[in-house]
Amino acid sequence: MTTVAMLNVRIDRGLKAEGDGVLSRAGISATEAIRSLYRYLERTQEVPECCMEDGVSLTAQQKRAAMRQLVGIAPLRPGETADTLRDERLSRYSF
Repeated sequence: MTTVAMLNVRIDRGLKAEGDGVLSRAGISATEAIRSLYRYLERTQEVPECCMEDGVSLTAQQKRAAMRQLVGIAPLRPGETADTLRDERLSRYSF
């Protein structure tokens, strides 16, 4: 048996009415649209641009490239190496 989760969302009435109209004309329910969004998120592991407030959605590869540019910018504490810093930060999480 599949486990079901329920979402309860607060949204502006006017926005909901407009969105419901668009979905209705397309023959799609709000539930189907939300399921489709979650399937997209699961498949791509990315948030679609339309869901980003500033319209910017970076891929994981773009994020990694941006992080690589930051390497070496912040000074290490005396006696600290990149390896010890990494190990310290990773120790905060249980893997």
